[in-house]
Amino acid sequence: MRYLARILLLAACACCLPVVAEYDLVLVGGRVMDPESGLDAIRNVAVSGDRIVMITADEIAGKRRIDVAGLVVAPGFIDLHAHGQTNAANEYQARDGVTTALELESGIADLSRWLASREGNALINFGASAAHMSARALAKNKYASRMPEFERLVRQHGVDSHEADAFLRSQILSSVYDSLDATEIDKMKALLQTQLEAGALGIGLPVGYQPAATREEIFELFRFAADRQAPIFVHVRDPGIPGIQEVIANAAATGAPLHIVHINSMALGSIELGIDLVEAAQARGLDVTTEMYPYTAGSTALESALFDEGWQQSLGGITFEDLQWQDTGERLTEQTFDTYRRQGGVVIIHMMKEAWIDAGIGRPSTMIGSDGMPYAPGAHPRSAGTFARVLGRYVREREALSLMDALRKMTLMPALRLEIIAPSARRKGRLQVGADADITVFDPTSVIDTATFDSGLSFSRGIEHVIVNGVFVVDGGESVADVFPGKAVLGKYRSTPAQPSHTDQSARTHIPAFARNPKSFTQR
Repeated sequence: MRYLARILLLAACACCLPVVAEYDLVLVGGRVMDPESGLDAIRNVAVSGDRIVMITADEIAGKRRIDVAGLVVAPGFIDLHAHGQTNAANEYQARDGVTTALELESGIADLSRWLASREGNALINFGASAAHMSARALAKNKYASRMPEFERLVRQHGVDSHEADAFLRSQILSSVYDSLDATEIDKMKALLQTQLEAGALGIGLPVGYQPAATREEIFELFRFAADRQAPIFVHVRDPGIPGIQEVIANAAATGAPLHIVHINSMALGSIELGIDLVEAAQARGLDVTTEMYPYTAGSTALESALFDEGWQQSLGGITFEDLQWQDTGERLTEQTFDTYRRQGGVVIIHMMKEAWIDAGIGRPSTMIGSDGMPYAPGAHPRSAGTFARVLGRYVREREALSLMDALRKMTLMPALRLEIIAPSARRKGRLQVGADADITVFDPTSVIDTATFDSGLSFSRGIEHVIVNGVFVVDGGESVADVFPGKAVLGKYRSTPAQPSHTDQSARTHIPAFARNPKSFTQR
């Protein structure tokens, strides 16, 4: 009887032993860093499907096992401010450690069709805000009278044709000088509501490019956002402190969640005061956040309202020579300025000082956002190197902030900014069991950006592995071809199914080309 009892006891104990699972992927021996829990230790990380399922010091088995000793294993970087929304741009972002790149400053008006066009065809995760600039242009009563001409161009040449696009670029450029009446403001809000219901992550408000947008219009927009607790991602009215004060006052008065984009190019030499205002608002309990990029130049369309008369003083006293034409790299003169402004295109604006970046990057309230441009060989280097530059230049070389603080600014803080509108953001920006398997593995001793203002875009160094939803997009420091694991990050008001893709032109003729993505007008 004793022997039988002993056998039964051993059998029962065996049933209690954990089963040794074979996971899809195991990252072995890396320095695992999670900004939310504070974990910073050598651990093994297991992934199954699109989730992290185990973090342990114990030995674990996997179908694929990678030794990452000496490397940092971090949550994938989240870029709230990425105008490059193609796979050509996404490859540079992935090689910079980015697993989620969102178009939140400008937004996209034809959002449901844009989301459908990217579904199953995206290298990294994607999403966008509702586009205020497009909504206000479409809300203008005078636009209705021009629709027959647009429809004629679409019938003859196609919705994405040069003819239709050129016609509507002129429309949006003229509309920024038109104020809205009360009826048009209501129509604008209705258009924005439609985009929220399509999955928008808030409202993109580049008011700095819309000189005729009245303070009443902007205040009404804040009230609209507050009622829905939808974040407003705002490029403020003018560089300097008054523009920052305007939007913080609106947020305080209405309760709207507010995110001020690229505070370095908004506050310029007053960056410390600009950040002081943000942090004072936070201390009062206001939902106000901000971001910056680690470069001393901005970039935008030369034909935009930013370069109307008085631009030199508005941008801190710069000159024609401080403008660099993206396509050739040449510095402008008064003559070439006039020529290229009539032509239209992108310039790089050398308008900031290194000391201003130093003053802002270590502040606890500043996230990192690239403001990365649409892909072009000579595009602003922030399009390819923002996150590696922070890790290499500001963490390792300058010791301006700790590695954990830098990762917090790139992962957890952007995820927290999104959580009020995007439920899935609660699984991002963390390296924890149950989190999405968006993971960036890098070498802290060598990570650095390589893109420059003179040589154009090039891949960052030291980003060894980038995993998006459990799938490698960068493996051993090289891009992985023909994988598209990116998924949409959607707002909580999503109520309509995805519409036909961009190849179904007959379904899209009611939305102009500039409204589908007005990004070329709104970067800086």
